Amino acid sequence: MALIEEQGLPVGPVILDDGGREPRMYFLTPLGTAVRWDEPGTVALGLTCHVVVPQADRVTGPGLYWYRLPAGPRVLNPPDGLHRSLVKARREREGPL
Repeated sequence: MALIEEQGLPVGPVILDDGGREPRMYFLTPLGTAVRWDEPGTVALGLTCHVVVPQADRVTGPGLYWYRLPAGPRVLNPPDGLHRSLVKARREREGPL
């Protein structure tokens, strides 16, 4: 999320599910993002999918909770900024190709 903030963009709501074998993080983005999303190592959930949303007061684990609460009713994560952040994080982790 720091990589999104470095771009001067707001970080929207994020849900974390740390209850399984592999933790999952859900960045809520505007409708239609999944249609054009193509980022290795991620899965875009589109119109035929759903995400369980935790109660507003559920802000710690274990299990499903708000990692970042919504700042307002229509504040979501900007897809382009999220994509750039994921590309940068992968490059930092894996090094240059």
